[in-house]
Amino acid sequence: MKTFQGCTLLVTAITVVSCASHSVSMPVSASVASRVSLSAIGAQPEMTMGTPSPSAGGPGSYYIDCSEPSNGAGTQASPLNSLAAANVIHYQPGDTIYFNRGTTCNGMFAPTGSGTVSAPITVTAYGAGQLPVIDGGPTNASAVYLTNQSYWTIENLELHEGMNWGLVAKALNNTAVYGLTIQNVIATGATSVAKQRALSGEIGLLADGLDNATLNDVNISYVTVGDTKAGEGIFVKAGPHGFYSGVKGQSITITKSKVSNVYGDGLLVADAENVTISHNIVTGSGECPLCTGSTPGALWVWNSINVEMSWNESYKNTSWGGDGGGMDIDYLNRNVTVEYNYIHDNKGYCISVFGAGKQVTYKSIIRFNVCANNAAQPTTTQKGDFLISTWDGGSLNGVQIYNNTTYWTATQANDYELTATSATFSGTLRNFFMNNLVYTPLQHPFLIAAPEQIKADYNLYYSPEAQEYTFEYEGTVWNSFAAYQSGSNQDAHSILANPRLGDPSYDVDNVWPKDQLRPEHGSPAIGAGTDVCTGYSATVCSMGITDFFDKPLPEAGIWMGAIQEKYD
Repeated sequence: MKTFQGCTLLVTAITVVSCASHSVSMPVSASVASRVSLSAIGAQPEMTMGTPSPSAGGPGSYYIDCSEPSNGAGTQASPLNSLAAANVIHYQPGDTIYFNRGTTCNGMFAPTGSGTVSAPITVTAYGAGQLPVIDGGPTNASAVYLTNQSYWTIENLELHEGMNWGLVAKALNNTAVYGLTIQNVIATGATSVAKQRALSGEIGLLADGLDNATLNDVNISYVTVGDTKAGEGIFVKAGPHGFYSGVKGQSITITKSKVSNVYGDGLLVADAENVTISHNIVTGSGECPLCTGSTPGALWVWNSINVEMSWNESYKNTSWGGDGGGMDIDYLNRNVTVEYNYIHDNKGYCISVFGAGKQVTYKSIIRFNVCANNAAQPTTTQKGDFLISTWDGGSLNGVQIYNNTTYWTATQANDYELTATSATFSGTLRNFFMNNLVYTPLQHPFLIAAPEQIKADYNLYYSPEAQEYTFEYEGTVWNSFAAYQSGSNQDAHSILANPRLGDPSYDVDNVWPKDQLRPEHGSPAIGAGTDVCTGYSATVCSMGITDFFDKPLPEAGIWMGAIQEKYD
């Protein structure tokens, strides 16, 4: 459960963070051609090592080699030798700025100028060897700093330190910034020590202030960040903060990147419309031991519209408060789909949906994910593989949780697999928990705690050790599955049976499960699910396109769980 600091403007030398949609349209299409190998996620220096350099001294080409003893003219034969020299140039559309591989420049790279959509300004590497390093040191606000500058591509760099950020790009004073691309960048060691979330980090793209400044057409890929006590891994704040129906930054994509070991949020997008977050890894977020106030999350969105979060791995994340979950649809969001993710070993929930701020979180879809060994910290108050909650007058309309596979291991009494008893619902969209496969090794698992607004059905629950299963519905508690079915009219078509999984306790970082969680021949999960959208138009409800393994869904006979592969 996270909040921004009311509507307070918080300012440092380079950061401005303020508080916490709009036309309702359908989610971004849930189509992904194929998953990228996890070994290819994060910065990939080998992708560009040894590539030919452009001809020396061409128009719009500037070369920088900070190992040179004297400053040159900026050609490859006579490069500039300092960031100070590079910063005095006002760059033009189509310019390229080259840093020599295997060298380090100390200070802050703060260039001026903007490109155009057809002629961006590019910062990249030349020569052979390791990525060039820009070391911001402990006193400069950041290693790279842009303000109100559009159409920049920053690639093939390694950023060290910087007091508040490794790289920060800001939109200020009602300016709409466009076309920022960051790719194949490593950023580590920002020196600020977080006291609360959102004030510092490695990559910060920030529409700062309370006006209508926005960031648009942002693309972040193959970026590796972390190993810092600063507050954020990757943070994109794309529009004015705290305006539920206000302008949003458009088209934000973060893909194939890795965040590890940060004091606050792992990966966060806020105040944006049309967002894609896919094929990323987030681990070790929320590590601050003494921070207070609003708690961070591993991978989440806030106050955004039309969001697709897919094919990500989120694991071993914690929090300085009651959070510590893997992925979060936080409040003020519209049309968010969380699918095909592997979320495991987090201190808190697997996936949450929150409503607050006296507004409605609209249409939250959670499907075809694998959750394992979450709610791992007994002192974490926000538990449940699926945690549904509201506060401060907020409500939820359309929470759809279906075809997920979970391995539920929380040992504390009243830690329910689905926790939704503190949620308020509004509107006319359906709220349901269906086609899910829940396997648990516990002797007394707590499985469902839900109000009447959530329909539970066509689920499979199983423990090889359990003598009792606890369910709660509308305040009444049952300690047997049969009594719960007959007393609540919930889960009428659900079953309590061994799903015959290969290895339900499978749990390996960066290696996605396959046959271990696939129902074997004869499993009662095969074909026992339902099309959760029967009788509803595609604009209201959709089963999606593929299963957890990117295989097409069967035309008939939906399975329970995230895996829908047919046998030959």
